[in-house]
Amino acid sequence: MVGIAPTSTSTGRRATVSRPRAYAGFTLVELMVVVALLAVLTVVGVPSFRSFIVEQRARATVADLRIVLMTARSEAVKRNRDVDVLPAVGGWQNGWRIESPVVGDPDLLVHVQSGSDDIAITDPGVDVGFKASGRAENQAQFQVTVGSGDTQVVRCVILNTDGRTESVVGACS
Repeated sequence: MVGIAPTSTSTGRRATVSRPRAYAGFTLVELMVVVALLAVLTVVGVPSFRSFIVEQRARATVADLRIVLMTARSEAVKRNRDVDVLPAVGGWQNGWRIESPVVGDPDLLVHVQSGSDDIAITDPGVDVGFKASGRAENQAQFQVTVGSGDTQVVRCVILNTDGRTESVVGACS
């Protein structure tokens, strides 16, 4: 409708000229303000999001470790045999396995720790296993460290001689 010349109608009235519509959109200033706000929110949010991720990874690693210990205890009682939990090749931070009490049978459970670049789990220094009664062979402590620098999270998983596990915030004593 752009460029229509005014014409007269049979009634003698003049037809109105349509003006071109203004384009709907954002101005450059509005876009720059939005980009600046997004940049500020990103700068503020990324560090707290990083610490949130590290905290969740630490919780997940501690939960996985406690679950494998409880599973090994349950298997020892169920099978009425001693069951051992062993670290994966390269250490606990790479994963663990529940060894079958029957020679020649496959492992009962194998856990591969994914994304273990910034996860460290200290070796408890004792054999980790359960007797047929469900009691632990030894008391053991695993210190789980996730992250580095300002975003480092440390937890301690404790296996008591009665076979129960607990986790505490902070380093093992």
